[in-house]
Amino acid sequence: MAAPLYSHALTVRHEQAAPPRPRPLPRTASKPRRHAKDAAARAVAAATRLIRSGAERSVASVLDTQLRRMVWREHGRAVEAMLRARSLPPDRVRQLGRWFATHGEHPNAVRFGILLLGMAGTDDDAGVLTTLGVFWAFSTACCAALTRSQTDPHRALFDLARRAEGWARVDAVRGLEGASDPAIKEWLIRESCTGDVLDSYFALTAARVGDLAGALARGTPAEAAMDGAGRLLQALTDVDGPGPALASYDDAPQALNGYLHRSTAGGVTLRRVWTLLSIHRYLQTYVGTAGREQPEWRHLRHRYARLIADPATRQVVLDGLAGDAPATVRLAAWAAQRMDIPIRPALLRGVESAPYDGTMWFLLVDGCPGEDIAAVVAAAVRLLPLQDLRTGPTPATGLGEKDGTDGLLDMIVSRLDAHPGHGWELLETALDNRTSRNRRMALRAIRAWPADALPPQARGILLAAAEKEPLPELRAEMESEAARL
Repeated sequence: MAAPLYSHALTVRHEQAAPPRPRPLPRTASKPRRHAKDAAARAVAAATRLIRSGAERSVASVLDTQLRRMVWREHGRAVEAMLRARSLPPDRVRQLGRWFATHGEHPNAVRFGILLLGMAGTDDDAGVLTTLGVFWAFSTACCAALTRSQTDPHRALFDLARRAEGWARVDAVRGLEGASDPAIKEWLIRESCTGDVLDSYFALTAARVGDLAGALARGTPAEAAMDGAGRLLQALTDVDGPGPALASYDDAPQALNGYLHRSTAGGVTLRRVWTLLSIHRYLQTYVGTAGREQPEWRHLRHRYARLIADPATRQVVLDGLAGDAPATVRLAAWAAQRMDIPIRPALLRGVESAPYDGTMWFLLVDGCPGEDIAAVVAAAVRLLPLQDLRTGPTPATGLGEKDGTDGLLDMIVSRLDAHPGHGWELLETALDNRTSRNRRMALRAIRAWPADALPPQARGILLAAAEKEPLPELRAEMESEAARL
């Protein structure tokens, strides 16, 4: 018998030392899904019987089975509408909801419990809802239930937002619209944004509720508050994200003026350059091309452009590239890339002391021009543990694995198709690596290279790799390519 999902959620909650992160649910056995029009009605009929007549094990079992077979996104709203139309006693609705929320073994059973707590829950249910709400599968429903059931919903959502990450944090922060608690406002500026790409989905709410412009206007914020404001402005001006939200923030000009003044009062620092570059890029992209031609916006664009073009700003980045600390070199490299400052000499020096630094390798190899690739490949061959990476093939894909030397090999090999003749030793290693992702990337490069760029032994090595390959489809592709050579 599977354990209740709430038990897993409690374990996650008790991991006090762990930082917030996206929370996966344990796998649950799935059954055929019921698409029939009466699926919601059947579930509501069983729930009504339980609420009105008390606990009946057989009826509870029937309801659990019906919930498991339901496509919740298709039937959840209908279930709620029908239950509300029946005027059921709130205390019994809450009792059943709490039981399913804390004892449900299937996500749909837990969602049903959360729905009932949203209908009839009390302040005593905040702990259950915030415990489940860190999981993206439940976060939207939990935030809605907290908003409907709590005397102080903003305080409950704040508790969830501080512990959640990813989409769960997006849902919780969005629910804080209209909050006036000073502690919530301060947190939204200082800590809500973490640098995650999903920050952009709630940054506008954080800026409005937290009064970003006001926070930057009231004296000089503490370093932590300035860091948080910088991350928030990056999310608001992210032109590569889901859509920069700064244009919808009424106090945007005041916020941008405030950040520019506060972050440069004592001279530009490397710590602030990336945010200033993000804002500068936004202003260059949108001001003048999206109807933002008011004088205050043109003045902002000019001020930020002048700062970025200032030789003193460029020198700050150059000094960072010349630094010894990997974190400093990484930060300077990201900024230098935006300022068209050469970065590969500094990064090649950096990987000598930090050979497993994934960010440095990414910056080295991504978009690397042909004249630089030989030095990058030579460094990889010298610094990466190629013999240890020749583990022999396994069915593991390697997708989603962010850490480890397998990922570093992937980062480089996946870009060698654009550089014929460079990195054969890395391709040969990848063909014998445990992850199918590395083997596929090596095969892709071999296919892209002209025959005269491949060594004479390439055909034999590819056939040997095919003989050991555990995935039939990949084995066939290797054999086909070997036949072409």
